[in-house]
Amino acid sequence: RRKIKIEFIQDKSRRHITFSKRKAGIMKKARICMYASGKQQLTICASIQAYELSTLTGTQVLLLVVSETGLVYTFTTAKLQPLVTQPEGKNLIQACLNAPN
Repeated sequence: RRKIKIEFIQDKSRRHITFSKRKAGIMKKARICMYASGKQQLTICASIQAYELSTLTGTQVLLLVVSETGLVYTFTTAKLQPLVTQPEGKNLIQACLNAPN
């Protein structure tokens, strides 16, 4: 593997391909986190990938991981930040977490 510079991708086709691949990687990490509760490094790794996805493709990202013990870990881009910092957003998240499966 080679390192790539984390900056916005100008070419629309390359940007779309990168978005698809990076999104799949984050979703895979999220599934791993579900099965490996208590593994904080997986959450950090997924957060890094979310940051890279946002930076490379210019997308808005909200990554929310809740541990088995109820601890909430988030990564958000600026536009989505109110969803995890404002009372309305926090209440919505809590309502979703308290809802039956």
